[in-house]
Amino acid sequence: FMCNGVASRLTDAGFLEAVRALRSPDDLGLSTEQLVTFMCNGVASRLTDAGFLEAVRALRSPDDLGLSTKQLVSFMCNGVASRLTDAGFLEAVRALRSPDDLGLS
Repeated sequence: FMCNGVASRLTDAGFLEAVRALRSPDDLGLSTEQLVTFMCNGVASRLTDAGFLEAVRALRSPDDLGLSTKQLVSFMCNGVASRLTDAGFLEAVRALRSPDDLGLS
């Protein structure tokens, strides 16, 4: 958990609140194990950026991509955090999930 920038962000304003939101059952509800995996490859650096948590929530929303918690945690690795607020990237991801397009799940 204390990798990829987490240690350097621990005292930043809002960082711990954002981590709590990731764990909250009323929000994303990540388990401890899922949180450790989720905080990879740039997530820590984006966690307090305007729009980042909203974009993560959209990935989970049944009205958008509807990713399960397990899918979300896997999806966020390998640099996705740096692209998550890019509208073109999200549209391409939606195309991957769309049953009318590639239908990947």
